[in-house]
Amino acid sequence: MSKLRTDSWAAALTEEQSWQLYAKARRCDWQDAAAWAVKELGLVRMPGRSAFYKWLDWMRGEESAHRLSQAATAAAEAAALAKTQAKDDALIGAYKAMAAELALRTGSAKEAQKFVEMAASLADRQLKAAELDLKARSQETRDAQLKLAREKFEAAERRLERVAEIADAARGGKVDPAKVADEIDRILGRKK
Repeated sequence: MSKLRTDSWAAALTEEQSWQLYAKARRCDWQDAAAWAVKELGLVRMPGRSAFYKWLDWMRGEESAHRLSQAATAAAEAAALAKTQAKDDALIGAYKAMAAELALRTGSAKEAQKFVEMAASLADRQLKAAELDLKARSQETRDAQLKLAREKFEAAERRLERVAEIADAARGGKVDPAKVADEIDRILGRKK
């Protein structure tokens, strides 16, 4: 926030008090806001109309930088608390709301563009994260299907090897041929 003249009636206000008074002045007549400042913020005297409007114009010029600073602080705090989907959704909504408010207040969509771009950037980041998550899950499913197919194939190979062993034993006369068919059915899962 740039400095006011030291002899200005508003020089005694802290930055927080200035923004409180500015918010109040946007909702009511200048004299009501000035009287509120004397009562609540401890001003020694009530400013005149032209001095109050001059200060109001100066505050309007500082508002965009103030909002950007608040948005950056809020984003940093949100990122520090947790990097979650809900936080990003809240930030996207906040940026959109700030853009709409700024566009309505100033009548210029160009000034609101920064907030729209920040919201779009966050939404794009969310979309890319979701795509990566879907790709990872898809790969896990393919890996599981491949593992299952490999296990089935290996089990079938083992059964065929066992059937070949029994057939060789039957040819060699080591196993009763009547029992060979029953054993093959059991190996192939036809009988229990």
